Amino acid sequence: MQIELQQIHKSFGNHHVLKGIDLRVDAGTIHGLVGENGAGKSTLMKILTGYLSRSEGRILLDGEEVNTADPATAAALGIGMLYQEPQDFPPLTVLENFIVGRDSHPDNHRRRQQQRLSELSEQVHFQLHGSDSVERLTVGERQQLEFLRLLGRDARLLILDEPTTGISDRQKARLFAALRQIREQGRTILLVSHK
Repeated sequence: MQIELQQIHKSFGNHHVLKGIDLRVDAGTIHGLVGENGAGKSTLMKILTGYLSRSEGRILLDGEEVNTADPATAAALGIGMLYQEPQDFPPLTVLENFIVGRDSHPDNHRRRQQQRLSELSEQVHFQLHGSDSVERLTVGERQQLEFLRLLGRDARLLILDEPTTGISDRQKARLFAALRQIREQGRTILLVSHK
C-alpha cells in the first residue's frame, strides 16, 4: 500500500503541532520516521490511525483520498499500528488475544484462528503458541503477539512505534527479519523512533 500525506496540519487551540507535513511511502518499502520527543511523530501516527483528526491536509492510499475518521475506519483501510506499550490482555492466552476484536471478521472460528496464528508464527519465525499465557511472555514476545495480530487483521500499512524498546538483541533480529519478509508481500512498514 502506498501512502501519501499532503500538507497535513494539526493544531490544538493556538498550538500548532504539525505544519504542512508532506510524506510519501511507496508500497512494499520500509521507512523510518525519526525525530526528537515532542516533534509530532505520535500526533501524525494518531492521525493516520484515526485517533486524532487533522486540521488540514489530505491522506491518499494507493492514490485515492481517504478519511481516517476513527480507528475502525483506519483498520478497515488496512492501516495497523504496533504501539510501544503492548495493547494485549495479560489474563488471556496468546490465541484469545489474537482473536480479540475479530468477531466481525468472517473467519472468526476458533480452530481457524488457531491455524492462522500458527501459520503466521511459522511464516515470520516466531515461537508463540496459542495456549501460552500472555502473563508469562517477555516484553519481546508480547510485541511479537501484537505484530501477529496486525498480520492477522491483514494490515497493509504497518506503523511500528519504537518497536525495539525493551527487547533483546535476538528478538530485534527476529523482528527485523520478519519485517523484511512481509515487505516482500507488498506490505508497507513505517518505523517510528526518537533515535
